[in-house]
Amino acid sequence: MTEIESRASRRQRLLIVGASLAGVRAAEGARSHGWSGEITMVGDEPHLPYDRPPLSKQFLQACSGDEPHRLRSDEVWDSLNVDLHTGTTAVGLDAVNQRVHTSDGSIDFDAVVIATGATARTLDLFGGVDGVHQLRTHDDALRIRAALGTARHLVVVGGGFIGSEVAAAASTRGIDVTLVSASDRLLGRSVGPMAAQMLLALHHDAGVHTVLGARPVDIDVRDGRLRGVTLDSGRHLAADAVVVGVGARPSSDWMVGSGIDIDPHSRAIRCDRSLATNVAQVWAAGDVASVPGQPGGHWTAAMESGFIAGANVAGAGKEFTSVPFAWSNWFGHRIQIVGDTRSAQERRDDDGLVVYGHRDRIVGAVGVDSPGAVARVRREMGRRAEHAALATFEG
Repeated sequence: MTEIESRASRRQRLLIVGASLAGVRAAEGARSHGWSGEITMVGDEPHLPYDRPPLSKQFLQACSGDEPHRLRSDEVWDSLNVDLHTGTTAVGLDAVNQRVHTSDGSIDFDAVVIATGATARTLDLFGGVDGVHQLRTHDDALRIRAALGTARHLVVVGGGFIGSEVAAAASTRGIDVTLVSASDRLLGRSVGPMAAQMLLALHHDAGVHTVLGARPVDIDVRDGRLRGVTLDSGRHLAADAVVVGVGARPSSDWMVGSGIDIDPHSRAIRCDRSLATNVAQVWAAGDVASVPGQPGGHWTAAMESGFIAGANVAGAGKEFTSVPFAWSNWFGHRIQIVGDTRSAQERRDDDGLVVYGHRDRIVGAVGVDSPGAVARVRREMGRRAEHAALATFEG
């Protein structure tokens, strides 16, 4: 791959940059809609494509194996006929000459799907400190699991999904856990106060300490070992391990100067509902893509947007109009979130859900151990989304 091939010497090539869920789904979408040309995929990790959700849940248990859970079997992977290059990092995109520059050389493309995902956000306070971890990759999870094997006191910084899942996994291992969140409620960017309180109760029932509306301002390191964290309130928390889970940032810096429209605030690639960017023959999917009205950052969004982007490379003409959906597992409880759970009026309903609505119309819901009720809400919202998309098309 160190030599650039001429287009005259090969079939058309779809290049997929990113070897996680959205990238794999892009290959499946393209093949299932008739793409018969080459598919080349590059990923910066050394592993074959694997599933990320287990990393913050069952993988952190002491009895888990060391290998990541592969997204596809050998048989399925072989049927896609993808030329996969692991350990290969994209460093630039030349849209005019349809070429991606990588750490191993340059690759020409006729169409490209960008699925580089996101990178965990950092806090300068913890830079370079032994015993402080972040969770985004399989190798990150291995390091955290090893730390949990010896930790007595864990501080989790961040009250979102990753922070809550790590806190739950550590608590079940008998570790004293304190979760610290800058927000005054759990999952503050995802749900309203009523649902946040319902979810907070799960932590308290399991013995996890929570400190909301607080930030770490200092760390205690003695004899080369992490001893504790001090909060802006002056409170000191004992800690021999820290996990920072304060969100993620789309991995788009490598495209600066390419001409691709990148949102200056979120750093995500702006796409239309077909997942096309402002540059011809360039699509984006997963956590790196921003589609109006379609929040990203979750497994289902990556799965569906990846497939649609790949299908549209092959001319399918599909639109990404799915209902936002996310789930998690804390302390043996199933948490599910569907639709708009931030901007609408919040109330409890007869099924035990916290629902969100405008007048009598439900636009979102949060449920704990209520899969049937959540499924009904999700189906109804899906039907409405399909009807709205059809009306727009016919109009």
